[in-house]
Amino acid sequence: MKHMLAALFMLLGAGLLSAADQKIAVIDMDKVFTEYYKTKISDANLKKQADIFRNYAEKLKDSLAKLQDEYKKLRDDSLSVALSETERENKRLLAQDKYRQLMTKSAEIQQYEREKQNHMRDEYEKTRAKLIAEIKAEIQKRCALEGYTIVLDMSGKTLNNIPVVMLSSPSIDITEGVIKELNRGQRPVTSAKDKTTAPAAKKPGK
Repeated sequence: MKHMLAALFMLLGAGLLSAADQKIAVIDMDKVFTEYYKTKISDANLKKQADIFRNYAEKLKDSLAKLQDEYKKLRDDSLSVALSETERENKRLLAQDKYRQLMTKSAEIQQYEREKQNHMRDEYEKTRAKLIAEIKAEIQKRCALEGYTIVLDMSGKTLNNIPVVMLSSPSIDITEGVIKELNRGQRPVTSAKDKTTAPAAKKPGK
């Protein structure tokens, strides 16, 4: 029993020493990712692509609406007693053809929207992965220079929506340092969201 207790105390002591040897830092990854200048550039590019896709989709929907109106007119004419039987039959055949065009255009729009949604999602995930890899590389470089062995993300939360890092000292927060290094030599980039919410600048003298 004495030997077992001695072994247990040795293991506990080794664990405490090992923990004491660790140098821990914290970082707000949400803030770093948002304020990284490349994130704002990629957001603007993705928004531009989305606007192009959306505008084209609107044109497709306008043509669909026109086809619907034409189809309804032909269908109503095919049932009009004011027209001869021959004219009604002609309108009915034209309505059938217009309906096929309508279904083709509707399927085209659905396929276009589905393809572009998948494309935008893939582009976002690919860009996000690339940016996170660049941020991680900067974190690793800082850890190598300053001796940190563990970095915890302050912006993370548990499944119970509780912050992963409950308390930390500002002295071990590397968030601002990482942001500064990532953006070194770059002019401030204003995101599309910032542009829409920022107040208009006043002219000198007013």
